[in-house]
Amino acid sequence: MTPSISIIVCSKDRPDDLIAAIASIRSCDEVGRQAELIVVEECPKAREIPDVRYVHLPPLGRGFGHARNSGLKAAGGDILLFIDDDCRAAPGWASALLRPFRSDQSVLGVAGAVLVKGCGPIGYAEHILGFPGGGLRSLHEARGRTMPTRHLSTCNCAYRRAVLEQIGGFPEETPWGGEDALVAERISAIGPCLFMPDAQVYHRTRDGLGKVFSWFVRRGRSDVATIQYRLDRLGCVIGLLRSSWTLKSIPVIGLLAGASNRISLLALVMLIYYGVLLRRYRFAWRYYPHRKALWLVPVVKLVMDLGADVGRGMAWAAKRSPGPLPSP
Repeated sequence: MTPSISIIVCSKDRPDDLIAAIASIRSCDEVGRQAELIVVEECPKAREIPDVRYVHLPPLGRGFGHARNSGLKAAGGDILLFIDDDCRAAPGWASALLRPFRSDQSVLGVAGAVLVKGCGPIGYAEHILGFPGGGLRSLHEARGRTMPTRHLSTCNCAYRRAVLEQIGGFPEETPWGGEDALVAERISAIGPCLFMPDAQVYHRTRDGLGKVFSWFVRRGRSDVATIQYRLDRLGCVIGLLRSSWTLKSIPVIGLLAGASNRISLLALVMLIYYGVLLRRYRFAWRYYPHRKALWLVPVVKLVMDLGADVGRGMAWAAKRSPGPLPSP
C-alpha cells in the first residue's frame, strides 16, 4: 500500500516567511503539490490560509515541542515531513525525502540536506561549521550517497508516524529547543535513519555575529535543559564539557599568568587556534562561494562557543534558583 503523506510547517508569527515556505513546498514536485499540508502557527490572531490545514496556537510560549505535537495530532499521514517557515524547499525535495521509505520498510527517519545561498560571509561560515541541520559538512561527507545518520533536524526531515507515536511525540519540557535532537536520538536507537543529500532545502542564515551569539545562547540553554532527557546523559555532559571554550581557556590563562611577554604569547595562541580551525574545515575550499567565508570560520566558531557557554551558565544558574525557566 502507498503510505499517505503529510507535510508539517511550524511558524511563529512570520506571515511573509510562512507564505513563501508554503509556495516552495507546493512547487517543489508532485508530492509537494498533492500532500496534506499542516500549518501550525503561534500568533495573536488566526489567519486564513487557503489549501492548508491550519492550526492556531495562542502566543503562550509553550515551545517548539508543543507546536510540533500539535501538527502531529492534526496530520493524517503515515509519513510526516517537517520543514520550518524560514526554509525554502528545492525542486524535488519531497520526493527525494520519501525515497528511502519507499525502498526500505525498515527505515524510520530520513534527514535531508540544508543549504544556504545569497547570504553574507558570516552566513556561509555558519554553514561550513555545520549549522543548521549538519550544514556543508554533511553534504560534503555524503558526496551524493545516502548514508546512515543519528542527526535529524526538523528544518528538513521525515519520520514514520507510527514510530513518533511509539516514543510519545516531541518532548515539551525543553523550552529552548532541542526537542528534535531528542526525538532523533530516541528513534535512531530503535531503527535505521538515513541522510538523503538529494532532499534539499535552503535555510535563512543569521549572517551577523550578534545574531549568531544570541542564537547560541539559546542553544546553550537547550543543552542544559535536555540533559535529563538524553539516553546517554554522561556522554552528553562529557560532550558539553569538551566543547566549552571557557574550560579550554583555563590552561591558557594559567600559561599567560606566568609569562613575561603575555601579549606575544596570547597572539601565538590565537594564531595556533586560527590555523587549527582553518585546517579542520579546509574541505570548504572546494565549494564556491564558501571559499571567502572560510577565513571567518575561526571567528564565527569562537562567537558560537562563547554564546553557548553563556547560555549554559544561565541555565545552570536558573536551575539553582527557585522558579521555572522563563518562556522563550
